Amino acid sequence: MLTPKLRGVAFAAAAAVAATLTGTQTAAADVGGGVTCNIQPRPDECTVVVIVVTGGGGSGSGGRMRCWLNGNEVPCYDPDFGWLHRDGCRYKRKAEQDPPPADGPRPGAWYSRNCTFAGGGMGNSQVWFADNDAPGTGPLIATALAALRPPNPTVRINPGPPALPIVHVPTWLWIDAITWQPSTATASTGGASVTATATPVSATWLPGDGSHLTCAGPGLAWSGGDPLGSSACSHTYTRASAALPGGTFLLQAMVTWDVTWAGAGMSGDAGTLTTTTTVPVAVVEVQGLNVGGTR
Repeated sequence: MLTPKLRGVAFAAAAAVAATLTGTQTAAADVGGGVTCNIQPRPDECTVVVIVVTGGGGSGSGGRMRCWLNGNEVPCYDPDFGWLHRDGCRYKRKAEQDPPPADGPRPGAWYSRNCTFAGGGMGNSQVWFADNDAPGTGPLIATALAALRPPNPTVRINPGPPALPIVHVPTWLWIDAITWQPSTATASTGGASVTATATPVSATWLPGDGSHLTCAGPGLAWSGGDPLGSSACSHTYTRASAALPGGTFLLQAMVTWDVTWAGAGMSGDAGTLTTTTTVPVAVVEVQGLNVGGTR
């Protein structure tokens, strides 16, 4: 199970606005919404922008970004005015940067804005954007993050099949190395490319008996001859599982991943996500028998 907990990036749901690609320029606000679109300056509700990133990945080339403004396909980038953004204006990163605003998000940069394309008549101005929401690269970042799919953890235990964990004997827990390594996804268009990376940082274990433990790494893989208590990532069951439904405890491993992105000369932190795997574990109780002898 993949559970995203990403922060700091707004994702564009292009499919939800596919109807705007038909060429109609009537805003939904015109239908009983009390907003008139044929006036100047044009209300924000009347500007419909769709930005879709397709293809690309891995190599950093071969992708394509397509843009629509009020139902008409337009170039996403204009060499004079810059990138189309979700408000219908175009923005171009300034070569010479003024000091950042006191309350502006970091990292970021100043962009020149031109809104004549949106019919707003707002003219030119200067706007500060956070790097993760930058015109042009923002959709690439969102696309790369949405495509990021780190694997569910492969759970290993010892004693493990065909042997069974034993009551009051430490059971080693670890994540197989094949699912404990960075995972990446790339979105690209033309010469611009952004790669999102998920790096595993910790594993939380729910043994199924009401307890839990968190390990800083994947845990130590069992090697024959290791002392039973030598792994810091282990759990000792205090009762057998025979009386439980299915005769097993449900052992759950949840891996937390740090998510970052980098590309187009920028980088940033996108928060964390988790992946989860649940496996049944049968725990047995071994009875000892002390037989006295005679001399």
